[in-house]
Amino acid sequence: MIVISSGDTIDIEQHFKVTAGPGAGKTHWLINHIKNVLENSIRLEKTRKIACITYTNVAVETILNRLGSQSINQVEVSTIHSFLYNHVVKPYITHIAEAFNIEFKKIKGHDIIEPKYKNVQVWLENHSKAEELKPPYTIKQLLKLPDNKDALFNWLSRIKYSFNTDLKLYLKGEEGDARQLRKIVRILETDLLSYKKLYWQNGEIDHDDVLYFSYELITRHPFILKVLRAKFPYFFIDEFQDTNPIQARIVSLLAEEETIVGVIGDPAQSIYSFQGASIEDYLKFKTDNLNEYTITENRRSSNQIIDLLNTIRMDIIQTKYRNVDHDIPTLFIGKSVDAYHKIQEIYGKDIFIQTLARDNPTSNAMKLEIDNSNLNTKLLVELASIDNTQRYNIIKTSMVALEFAKHSDYKNAIKIMSTNFSCYSEKEQFNKSVSILQKLIKKQDVFFEEPLMLFYQFVKDDIDMSGFRKGAIQDFYNTYSYKELALCLSYTEDISQHRTIHKSKGDEFQNVLLITDSLEFLINPNLAQDEEQRIYYVGISRAINRLFIVTPKLSKANREIIKSKFNFKMIDLKKELQII
Repeated sequence: MIVISSGDTIDIEQHFKVTAGPGAGKTHWLINHIKNVLENSIRLEKTRKIACITYTNVAVETILNRLGSQSINQVEVSTIHSFLYNHVVKPYITHIAEAFNIEFKKIKGHDIIEPKYKNVQVWLENHSKAEELKPPYTIKQLLKLPDNKDALFNWLSRIKYSFNTDLKLYLKGEEGDARQLRKIVRILETDLLSYKKLYWQNGEIDHDDVLYFSYELITRHPFILKVLRAKFPYFFIDEFQDTNPIQARIVSLLAEEETIVGVIGDPAQSIYSFQGASIEDYLKFKTDNLNEYTITENRRSSNQIIDLLNTIRMDIIQTKYRNVDHDIPTLFIGKSVDAYHKIQEIYGKDIFIQTLARDNPTSNAMKLEIDNSNLNTKLLVELASIDNTQRYNIIKTSMVALEFAKHSDYKNAIKIMSTNFSCYSEKEQFNKSVSILQKLIKKQDVFFEEPLMLFYQFVKDDIDMSGFRKGAIQDFYNTYSYKELALCLSYTEDISQHRTIHKSKGDEFQNVLLITDSLEFLINPNLAQDEEQRIYYVGISRAINRLFIVTPKLSKANREIIKSKFNFKMIDLKKELQII
């Protein structure tokens, strides 16, 4: 493996794989490489482009801004899902529509799709092995008994595509979500494609469907691959460690002929297994005539933070590019909200502290500055399973849009609220969205801690929805508050001060407070084998100057281990004292 710096250039007509740790300047290097190709390639013409694929829309914007307006016509920067949707699914979906029961005229993009009660019921009743569903897992018991229904809907919300040994794609549920249903999971898995088709026939496709359709299209109709190669003689992918097997296979197919493929990533930042990504896919990725490089610099963090990163990682020892000393990291023991306030007490109320949490409910609790313990994180899933589809979608999108607006992300707020007015012109969608958001922001103190029914009534004034009959759904709306549901929301994009670690990928912050449940990544580091540890590694590596970590409790033995291995300031928030 060849060691290079973030300022070095390489052969533009050679496949490459660049491995680099956090803060190494991967994006900086990629931008320079693209500019080098634009300046020196003889294969780019007016209609041919460089494809630059990255993982998030935030990263897309970052790369576009750094490339500048002069490059925009010759470089297409997008997420892999957007790229495949625009260049494969959208233009060619008719070629497989009949085979997969896809109502292509109804498709309006791709989104996260929650299991719908009616579709689940139809699927179970028509399942090819329905007669094998015996007590306590009959169709009626699966749909009516709360524990069974929750387990079933959670499992269906996490089904993924996988390759078998013949490189044929099939659907598979995650074992961890199906323990309660383990006796019947093998029965249900035999016909998951029929479940998917119930959504496709209504024009509903999710992000994984985009990958699945793309793979089916290019393997069934190879001319599509030739079109892609002709359009894009260069295909670069950032954050390749987050690529799932379908994406990796498509990239390999592109590299078989004239397209030059380059991938950039870091196996220690592979944290998207729930979306099918695997650290092994990154490590094993090879093509003919592939050069492999490593960047060992850390251009982001202070010396103290780099020392911490190097202590818990073995494969790459990062060098100190800035060579700047700053505060030693602080470890708080206690509640995350208390740690946040203690930092403000020490450094002043004006300090900006980016909090990073493992899950959405915890980051949402920090947005509201409330204790993150004893949260019911399943309320949104429960609502999806009992509410009718139209009302659920309107309520959920209205809540997400309002939360974006409350954190001054009006672009996403209006975009999301506009989906409730899809039958109107773009101008009317914008005006109606702004109007209802202004009203909800003004009234938020009125309904925030009140039953969800009050929020429903405010929204219903502007968006037509069905009313309620007596029963479980009406009871739900009258029992749980807007606040409790808001804690369960998941945001496709989140640029707020309080977000999950996954939403912080590719970003950096002056001051970071990492909220943890476990300090195993410090006490017994094993990044190569443990994704949970890699997630926290990503979190601490976002920090530029100051790093704070908070954990709810810490045994005396583990305190001694941490004190012996790391240079931490430790503060016990319960006892209001610094541990020496």
